[in-house]
Amino acid sequence: MTYDGIVVDYGHGGVIDGQYQTAGKQYTFTDYSEYWVGEGVVNRKSAVYLIRYALEAGVRVWDAVAQKEWLVAPKTWMDLEQQDTPLSTRVAFANGGERRKAVYLSLHSNAIGDSSVGSSLSARGVSFYTSIGQTGSDAIATSLYSSFLGIVSPSIPIRSGDWSDGDIDQEANFYVLRNTASAAILGEVGFFTNITDARFLDGVFGPQRIGRAYLSGVLPFLSGSV
Repeated sequence: MTYDGIVVDYGHGGVIDGQYQTAGKQYTFTDYSEYWVGEGVVNRKSAVYLIRYALEAGVRVWDAVAQKEWLVAPKTWMDLEQQDTPLSTRVAFANGGERRKAVYLSLHSNAIGDSSVGSSLSARGVSFYTSIGQTGSDAIATSLYSSFLGIVSPSIPIRSGDWSDGDIDQEANFYVLRNTASAAILGEVGFFTNITDARFLDGVFGPQRIGRAYLSGVLPFLSGSV
């Protein structure tokens, strides 16, 4: 099956008037000169490049957070919507009109524990999630796994996945996965509670490689791309 574009969901809120919007999704490293990272910020940094590269490839791009189609690529992560749009609103937008035939890509990074302050934790890596059971999302998740192996690894290791059903994806009952009409994949790219992953996610070249890997993995399933 082929799809008619992508719906990009950069998870959680960003920064408005200097205030980070999703308090629980951030980390301050006490062992690295109080280095701070916000998941909603690094998700947006990767999303900007995914949107840019997709438009350059002739792929239609919708934005589940800002509720719009991108015709001209945003220049920086600050050009993206910073509000923490409710999940139900994001999914309702994805399920409307032509977007019902687009691949839903939910960009996230992972964490260990509930604290927002502490030392760097050891867990690292990339995982891709789909809804429970065999769906059209599974093949796309496998393709993303391969593209991240080629483009992002070894800077961030790619986790081995769950092969119990014959493919790489992790399966979860996440709201955005179980309620979207089309194929939907949620990427947990890196752990923002690990200093090495956090610096890659927050750096100059890491978001570019992540955006490229997302597009490379989904492109074989899209119609009309160049």
